[in-house]
Amino acid sequence: MVMVDWVTSLKGTLTFSTIAMISFIGYALLVYRYVIDQLMPGIPGAILQTAFVLLLIGVWIWSLNAANMGSRGALTVVIICTILPALFTLYDLVFYSPVRFGWPLVQISVWVTFVTCVVAIVALVYQLVLSKSAV
Repeated sequence: MVMVDWVTSLKGTLTFSTIAMISFIGYALLVYRYVIDQLMPGIPGAILQTAFVLLLIGVWIWSLNAANMGSRGALTVVIICTILPALFTLYDLVFYSPVRFGWPLVQISVWVTFVTCVVAIVALVYQLVLSKSAV
């Protein structure tokens, strides 16, 4: 029963999102290594992807911190930040599965990121609904 309480708590929910963020960072690094030059060759592609990933991670960290302090708005931002990598990996799974580059490491990273993001999204939505009913 204690484990269920932790999983449904704000701390547990934010931990799931943090794990999803870490798996997304690993996914992004592997995409840099094996895929980025195939999709967007040259320096502009790398700059664009780097800027986007850094912005997303920065907003994600900020919103995790603010949600930990009790901000419902920040919890919504955490959900959005967690949905984006889930959509990226879902796209990879639908259109590029099995991933041709960096096999099997990239494929494993895509699956891990997708699953951790989905688990985090479910926990975050539950937490948002739970916090709304408590208000």
